[in-house]
Amino acid sequence: MNGLSTTLGGDFNQHDLPMKLSRRQAAQPRTAFPTLMMSDCWFLAGLILALFYVADPFFWRLDKIGVTKHLPLIISLCGVLLVNVGNQIFDSEKSASKNNWQVLSAGLPLILLGIWIVVGSLYARKFSDINNTFITVGLYMLFTFLAARVVMISPARVSIVRAYLMSAAAISIFMVIRMETNYDDMHVNYHELEAIVIPLAVYFALRPSGLENNGRRYTQVLFTLFFLGAGLVFRKNTGFLVLLLTLLYISMAEWRFRFRENTIFRFWAILWLLIVLASAVFAMGYFAQQEWLPSGNPQYRMLTYDVAWNKFISSPIWGTNFSGQATEKFTAFTIASAKGNLATHSDILDLAAQGGVIALSLWLWGYLRISRISLKHALKGLRPRDDIRAAAHTLACMSLASIVVYAFNPILLQPAKSFLMWGQLGMLLGIALHLANTNVEKTGTAPLAINANNMHSPIVDTNHE
Repeated sequence: MNGLSTTLGGDFNQHDLPMKLSRRQAAQPRTAFPTLMMSDCWFLAGLILALFYVADPFFWRLDKIGVTKHLPLIISLCGVLLVNVGNQIFDSEKSASKNNWQVLSAGLPLILLGIWIVVGSLYARKFSDINNTFITVGLYMLFTFLAARVVMISPARVSIVRAYLMSAAAISIFMVIRMETNYDDMHVNYHELEAIVIPLAVYFALRPSGLENNGRRYTQVLFTLFFLGAGLVFRKNTGFLVLLLTLLYISMAEWRFRFRENTIFRFWAILWLLIVLASAVFAMGYFAQQEWLPSGNPQYRMLTYDVAWNKFISSPIWGTNFSGQATEKFTAFTIASAKGNLATHSDILDLAAQGGVIALSLWLWGYLRISRISLKHALKGLRPRDDIRAAAHTLACMSLASIVVYAFNPILLQPAKSFLMWGQLGMLLGIALHLANTNVEKTGTAPLAINANNMHSPIVDTNHE
C-alpha cells in the first residue's frame, strides 16, 4: 500500500504509521501557500504590469500613452469581477456576502472623496472643456476598496499578497541596480518610487524563517539591508525621509523585542548605529561641500505651492469642487517634456486647493479609519510571526511612506504609480477585515497576540481561512 491515505483507508499497519508520518512531514514544505485561481491571477496581472510600467526597462513609456496607461487597472478590474462572481457561485455559506457593506463602511470617507473627484472632473470636461482633470485621482482612489474586497474574500489572499510583494522586490532590485550602476548610460532615477522600494525591507525583516534554516535567515537579512540601502541610492530628500520612516517602523515592529531580549544584538545594534550616524554626518558634510546633495528644487516648488495655496485661500471650504485643471501653465520654469504645464508637486496641496477643508477632512478621516481597523486586527500586538502579518506590516509601511512621497510629488495624477499606491492600501485593508472576520467567527473576540517566545515553529499556518 502506498501513502498514508491508503494505510488509513483500511490496510492499517500501526508499526508503519510513525515512519510514514515522519516521511510526510519531512517532505512537506515549511509554508503551504494556497493556490492562485484564474481570477486571482487576473487581479495580480494588473498590479505586476503596473510594476513593469514604472520600471520601464525598455523606455516604452507605456504609462504615458493614452491607449495603454490604464491597461493595468482594466486587467485588475477583470480579476475583481471574476473573484466576486466566483464567490457568489461557489461559496455555499455566502460568508463574505454577509459583509458586502463591510469594505464600504470601512472606507466611506475616501469613497465619498473619490466619487466627488470623479463627478467634479466629469463636470469640468463637459461644461468647461477641460481635459486635464483630476479624474485619475478619483478613479484610482476608488480602486482601493475593490482591492480590499478581493483580498478579503479570496481564499488565496496570502498567495496574492505574497506574489505581489515578491514581484515588487524583483522589480525593485532591477531598479536599484540600474540606478547605482548606470549600466545603460541612461542615468535613470526612479524618484517617486521610494515608497514601493525601501519599505520592502520590512517584509524581509519580519518574515518567519526558523532557527534550523540559517541560509534563509541570512538571505532575508541581506535583502533587508539591500532595500534599506536603496534609500541612499535614490539620492533624493524623499528617499532619505522614507528610509528614516522604514527604520523607525522596523524598530517598532521587531527590533525593540530583540534589543530587549538579546545582549549580543544590543551590542551590535548600538555599534552599527554609531557607525551609521558618524558616516551620515561625514557624508552629508562632504556632499554639501561638493554640492552633491539634492536641492529639492525649492524655487520651482515654492512657486507651484504658492499658486495652490492662493486657490485654497480663495475658496477654503470646498475649493473648486475638483472642476479645475490638474496642471498649470508656468513661464518661470520650463520643462520640455511637459511643454510648460507643470503639476503642483504636492498632491495634498492639490486636494486643499481643489476640495478645500472638506476634501482634506475626508482624506484624513479615511486614512485614520483604515489605520484604526488595521492596527486593531492586523498590526497591533507582539511580533508578527506568519507571512500574512509580515505582509500587512509591509503594506502599512508602504502606505505611510506613500503619504510622505505624494506630499512633495505629484503621484496621484500618474496612473501606474497611483494604481500601485492605492492597491497597496486596499490590500492592507482587506487583510485587516479578513482577520477581523476570522477572529469573530472563531472566538467572538479580538485577535489574540502571537506569543513572542514561539518564534520558530516548524510549520507556519498561512491560509487564514
